[in-house]
Amino acid sequence: MKKTFLSFLTLILVLGCNQPPAVREVALDPAWKFQTGNDLQWALPAFDDSQWPEISPASSWESQGYTNYDGYGWYRKTFTIPEDILKAVTHYGGLLIRYDNADDSDALYFNGQIIGATGSFPPNYASRYGEKRSYTVPLEYIRTDEPNTIAIQVYDGGGNGGLMTSALIIQPVAPALNISMQYNVDAENGVFMGEAPRTLSVTINNREEKNKKTVIHLAVTTDDHQPVHELSRKITIKKQDSITCVLPLEIFAPGFYRCTLRLDTDGIRGEPTSFNIGLEPEKIISPVDAQEDFDDFWTETRSILDNTPMRPAMKLLKEYSTGARNIYYVEMRSFGNEIMGGYYAVPKEKGKYPVIITYMGYGSNPWMPHTDGEPGFISFVVSVRGQGIYKAGNKYNDNWIVWGIEDKNDYYYRGAFMDLVRAIDFICSRTEADKDRIAAEGGSQGGAFTMAACALDDRIAVAAPTIPFLSDYPDYFRIVDWPRSDIDAYMKAHPQATWEEIYKLLSYFDIKNLAPRIKTPTIMGVGLQDPTCPPHTNFAGYNLITAPKDYRIYQNNGHNTPPEWQEVRMEFFKKYLNLD
Repeated sequence: MKKTFLSFLTLILVLGCNQPPAVREVALDPAWKFQTGNDLQWALPAFDDSQWPEISPASSWESQGYTNYDGYGWYRKTFTIPEDILKAVTHYGGLLIRYDNADDSDALYFNGQIIGATGSFPPNYASRYGEKRSYTVPLEYIRTDEPNTIAIQVYDGGGNGGLMTSALIIQPVAPALNISMQYNVDAENGVFMGEAPRTLSVTINNREEKNKKTVIHLAVTTDDHQPVHELSRKITIKKQDSITCVLPLEIFAPGFYRCTLRLDTDGIRGEPTSFNIGLEPEKIISPVDAQEDFDDFWTETRSILDNTPMRPAMKLLKEYSTGARNIYYVEMRSFGNEIMGGYYAVPKEKGKYPVIITYMGYGSNPWMPHTDGEPGFISFVVSVRGQGIYKAGNKYNDNWIVWGIEDKNDYYYRGAFMDLVRAIDFICSRTEADKDRIAAEGGSQGGAFTMAACALDDRIAVAAPTIPFLSDYPDYFRIVDWPRSDIDAYMKAHPQATWEEIYKLLSYFDIKNLAPRIKTPTIMGVGLQDPTCPPHTNFAGYNLITAPKDYRIYQNNGHNTPPEWQEVRMEFFKKYLNLD
């Protein structure tokens, strides 16, 4: 009996020793060394960063003392991997590093070795703002007996910049990675219409040489984070095989929803995959909440603009005018006698030409149309007061969303919206412009500007806003953190302010309230995964437009649209401008 007990105890110990190490994740300390500029020496672990200041990756570098800075920034951290994680890293052969976001593109180095990049840097700059980052570090790059160094190179092309993530997570690469998952939303472009079945198809692949038991977890919430339903499904997958499960989506009200899928295998919690879906977005109802004097306010505002002399000035930029069009720098006076302007491109061959006005995003760096761009069109890339070409040293401190928020008459967007109209005034003053063929477009704030311009002026013949900003503030602030966070900061500094007062003022500038005035044929581009201007807010205004309209939802895009959008919007322009 004693021998049997000892044998049993020995078996338990042997089995225990053979158990794979447990897998857990750790959030790295939020204090990171930081430096603006760009030097690849900063990726090396031997580099001395002791004189660098520290910042947090949880918010933009602008909010931490680097006001108005656009360009490269580097984050560095030297740390010791916890013993239990190091044991699992050694056992499984690698380390996973993940974080929620970077504004706009980034590359991660580990002990001086580049591990991966998301987006790309100039000269072929491509933003991947809003996308989750995940990088796998091979065991050969990991120091098991001394500290390791992570260096993250970030490039910001305009507006806020930095990592902008709640935490950077490290965890061992677990064997569960041999159990992979793909999903498909069983609806065109991820949006369900009518009474069609609302389901997800989830395929699990088992690349191991033995059968595996795993659990699929699905959680669905509204876009403003209210729980809708959850389910878990246990499945067994044969070795070197795959299985597809169809999961029901219990969604019934028109709108947009957040889905999170996760696999748990062998007791190891898998990394969640999150994405948005939609249901009958054209039925979203966001009631207009305009004040009684809404129309009078804008009539008076427009009257003030109309009585303000424009006094335009143009300067030919010869160095940029080498192709089919001349490029001009233009300035003029607008509401409140403020300066606004932009870059104006005109075909060199004499004639009357249709016009495309482009309104810019929130805090965008200035850019000009190409001398050979948009053949046969005049292009006007507009910079409103304090933004674009006027961004450097502007009096609004890059915080346009709260500037003058104490009084609707002083609020930043009162003047900025009039700058949109003034741009149309300028176009209509030009003999080379076909005043009956004016198109307007823009993305994000530029999308909002496009809709506001159409609502406040009837001279635009066709419009193509994308991912429009500034719409349906009460719902907007329940769905995403920004720009509410800027207003929260304002209210903290002004405790006498109330949300009732804030929402009342914002209602005068809410695109949703301006949308019923739009009589311009409009096509809208939407990024279904947009974390900045969520689709709900796009449709809050769009659904109130009574003019001919259309939209495109891009399932895999965030705060952007794919290249094909350029062709879609041009075909729409040509249709309503009566161009072949």
